[in-house]
Amino acid sequence: MNAFGQPIIDDPSQAADAPGTNANDTNGAGTPQNVIDLNDPRLTSEILEANLEADAYAFPPPPPDAKYRAKLKLVQQENSNKEKMDYLPAVWGQKEQAVLVASIEASIIDPTGKYDGIKVYDRNVSTFLGRDGGTKVSTILARLKQPSGDPWVPLNARWTQAQWMQTLVKALAGEPEIGLETIWEWSCQKCGEEAKARKERYPRSVTGMHKFPQLKGQYQPEMKCSANAAHGYSRARATIGRFLHLSELK
Repeated sequence: MNAFGQPIIDDPSQAADAPGTNANDTNGAGTPQNVIDLNDPRLTSEILEANLEADAYAFPPPPPDAKYRAKLKLVQQENSNKEKMDYLPAVWGQKEQAVLVASIEASIIDPTGKYDGIKVYDRNVSTFLGRDGGTKVSTILARLKQPSGDPWVPLNARWTQAQWMQTLVKALAGEPEIGLETIWEWSCQKCGEEAKARKERYPRSVTGMHKFPQLKGQYQPEMKCSANAAHGYSRARATIGRFLHLSELK
């Protein structure tokens, strides 16, 4: 699992140690290119007008808190035997609910192209039963339709946890579209590491773009640790705040 504040990289080709890649490279400059002559006119004659205000090493800010259309995909996880699994068992909560947990990836669809293809994740899509009687699995399925237009879940369905999760896996196999609302989430990475070492609860995260500092009218995803200045800055990431029916999007 990636440390909080670090970019989550699910594509091995984009890892920092992958041949010909740079973990900070966000514009494809690290992609291996065909070898050309050092005296190629494109290198020696054409003017390269570089923007001195730009920082090629900076990660782009996460997409702003807003409603988006997105494509959903299941992300397989490894069990203790390093086997790829669609979902895993776990025990959660003070009352120790036995649950099944899946991980999903949502790829934003933005016709303007500005945020198109940006991925946000929920690593804890589970059958955990909340106080309102809902689960993340049932919430997602209720907002999806089968290719035929029929709902994935019949009214008054009485299913086992395995049946709920198997239906989710089947629904996500076609990478369906859904509405979602993103929300910035921030937590101090060092505080988290220290809490883990002490076997304590992780500090509460800061959520919501409006809680972040602004520069020239733009919200900044970097924020300094207020508990210990020596921890420096950590970066916010966009997370899935909630899912929506496609009809709820403008």
